[in-house]
Amino acid sequence: MKVKKFRVKPRLSSVGRILKSLLSVSKLPPDIEAALPKESEEFLKNILPIATYKTWSGSDIPADFHAQLKEKGVDGAVALTALVVTVGAGPDETLSTLLLKGETTKAQLITALAEDTAEVALQFSLRLLVEEAENDECELSSVLPVSDSKTLSEVLLAVGAEKEGILVDSAGHLSPRFTRVGLAGWIPVNKRRRTAGLKSQKSA
Repeated sequence: MKVKKFRVKPRLSSVGRILKSLLSVSKLPPDIEAALPKESEEFLKNILPIATYKTWSGSDIPADFHAQLKEKGVDGAVALTALVVTVGAGPDETLSTLLLKGETTKAQLITALAEDTAEVALQFSLRLLVEEAENDECELSSVLPVSDSKTLSEVLLAVGAEKEGILVDSAGHLSPRFTRVGLAGWIPVNKRRRTAGLKSQKSA
């Protein structure tokens, strides 16, 4: 399944924290902090969020993906979703232009905006998946980030991400840069826990 052009917005407080880390400062310079709202609005004009994912259940779950869940301590999954989310190539192009001009501080600002927006896009996509899982009386495990080039290639191929221009090189570098790739298991909700939750709601 693919979801395109959905609306996301960077969280300025998070952007500020990321930017302070990138600039190695404890407090942002006043001019940069004051510029964040406007820079955020301009940034949004240059992104194209895309989420693409695929879910398998039972014996159809790819063995390699299932093994990765187990290695990370996710047991009892009856289904598995591979997920790829990106904010598009716009920020990459902007960064290339800025770095060629030597505008490193502005490049760090764009990087912070793109990193947070990619995370917001991921969380938006996960909310959709959580709803799907709940319809099947399951809960979604934590998303396990994928970083090795072999698994990245397998996930991109499995969800058809290459059709959207999302690629990975032999060193595991994703293009577009601000892309998130992960695996999540669907775990059946424990009936006892569900009953206990209902009882507590009634008593409240």
